[in-house]
Amino acid sequence: MERAIVLVNLSPGSEEESVASLRGTPGIKSVYQLYGLYDLLIMVEGADDQAVKSIIAENLRSKPGVVSTITMKILL
Repeated sequence: MERAIVLVNLSPGSEEESVASLRGTPGIKSVYQLYGLYDLLIMVEGADDQAVKSIIAENLRSKPGVVSTITMKILL
């Protein structure tokens, strides 16, 4: 299993809708709302690196309200 942490910036006012749409999405294990430089911290899990990349590209970055993301791959 491969895992990554993704920090997300959202457009103003889209926080609640974005959190609701991301929770329960396959491959997205946890969604935490933050205060500060980033709006969300998301834990992503997939079978391999390619699966994690696909989850981030197709199920996260394409969501309305997502402005930018930073991905950090978990090594251990």
